[in-house]
Amino acid sequence: MIKRIKISKYYILAYLYFFVNSVGLSGGLLFTNLLTPFFYIWLFLKTKQPVLLPLFLVLVPFNIIHLLNGVDISSFLVSNALFISTYIFVMSFSYFINHFPNPEHIFKHLLITNFALVIIACGIYFTDYKELMWYKNKFTASVNEFYRLALFTFEASYYSLLIAPIALYYLLKVIFGMHKKSAINIFILVAIPLLLSLSFGVIAALAISLGIVYLVNWKQIFYKKNMFNLLVIGLSLTIFVLVFLMVFFPDNAIFIRLNNIALGVDTSTRGRTTESIGMAWRVASEKSIWFGVGLGQIKIIALEIVKRYYQYWGELETVRIPNAVAETLAIFGISGVLFRFGLIIYLFFKTKVASNDYRLALFVLVFVYQFTGSYITNIVEYVIWVMAFSSAFPQFNRQSRLSSPTLINKPTNESTIHRPS
Repeated sequence: MIKRIKISKYYILAYLYFFVNSVGLSGGLLFTNLLTPFFYIWLFLKTKQPVLLPLFLVLVPFNIIHLLNGVDISSFLVSNALFISTYIFVMSFSYFINHFPNPEHIFKHLLITNFALVIIACGIYFTDYKELMWYKNKFTASVNEFYRLALFTFEASYYSLLIAPIALYYLLKVIFGMHKKSAINIFILVAIPLLLSLSFGVIAALAISLGIVYLVNWKQIFYKKNMFNLLVIGLSLTIFVLVFLMVFFPDNAIFIRLNNIALGVDTSTRGRTTESIGMAWRVASEKSIWFGVGLGQIKIIALEIVKRYYQYWGELETVRIPNAVAETLAIFGISGVLFRFGLIIYLFFKTKVASNDYRLALFVLVFVYQFTGSYITNIVEYVIWVMAFSSAFPQFNRQSRLSSPTLINKPTNESTIHRPS
C-alpha cells in the first residue's frame, strides 16, 4: 500500500520565502509580492478585521503631504503598492507565527536544506556557473571583484540576514543545553554559511545579540558545558582560519577589508552608515525634513543631489540608500523616524521582549542591523521584528526556564494549540 504524503502549504511557503523568493524576478520584486492577494484574503478570513486600516491611518496622512509637496506620480504609486504588499505579507506572517504550534519543525528543514545547498554552491564555485549561487561585487577598496555566498537570493547580505534567525535559534539552544546533539554539528551548520556570505554587518549584529543574551544570563550559563564547548569550538575555528590566512594568504580580501574598516576607508561600511545618513538628510531636505520626500522619490532626487553636490555628470546607476533608518528619514522625514522608534520601543515593552532570550536576541540583532543596512520594504527585516514581538518560542522564556529547567525539552501539547488551516 502506497503511503500518501501530505505536504503542508506552510512548508511550501517557507521554502519559497527562504530559497527562491526572487528567482527569475527583477526590479526588487518577490514572489511574496505576487501572492499578496492570496495573503490578504487568507488574513481577512482568519482575523475578520480590516487588514489595511492600521497602515492607512499612518500612510495616508504622509501621502497627502507628499502629494502636496510634489512627487513623480508613477514612482510614487508603484512604491506605495510595494509598501502595501510588504505590509500585507508581514501581517500574514505575524498571524502565522503567533498560531503555528512549533516553528522548530520548519527551522530544522530550512537549516538542513540550506546546508545541502551550501555544499552544492561550494562545488559549483570552481565552475563557470558560480554566479548562480555566488554574489560578485566590489568587496572593499582595492578589491573590485569578490564572490560571496548568496545562494538564490539577489545579494549576500540579504542571504546572511535571512539565515540569522535560524542561526540564533540553534546557537541559543546549544548554549542553554536545550539541544541533545553535538555542539560542533550545530556550529558547522550555522557558521559556515554565515562566514561564506562575508556579511560583516550581519555577523557583527549576531555577535552583539549573543553577547547581550550572555550578559543577561551569565550566572546561569557561564559554567555550562555546552557554553564552554561552543566557545572552544568558535575560538579554535577562528584562530585556525586566521592563522591559515596569515601564513598562506597574507594579502587576502578579508584582511584588506578589515584594515580598511579600521582606517575608515571601507566604501561599503561608509556607504551603509554615515554616507547613508548624510544622503538621507539631503534628500529629505529637498522637500521637507520633517515629512520627507515620499515613497519612490529617493532614486529621482538622490540622482540630482549626486550631480549637484559631487559634480558627477557621467553615467550613473540608480542611487539608493542602503540603510533602513536613513531611508525612513529620506522618505518620511524626522517624524517618520520618531514614529519608527516609538513603535519599536512600545512593542518592546508591550510584548515583554526582554523576558524571552531568543526574542531578545532577535530584537538586538535587527535593532543593530537597521543602522548598518537593509531597506524600508525588506521583508526579511520585518520578519525578524515580528518574531521578536511575537508570542512564539515559549521555551526561551527566562522565568519558566529558570524555575523549571526540565520543561525545556518536553514536547508541546499540540492539542491545546490552535493550528492555522
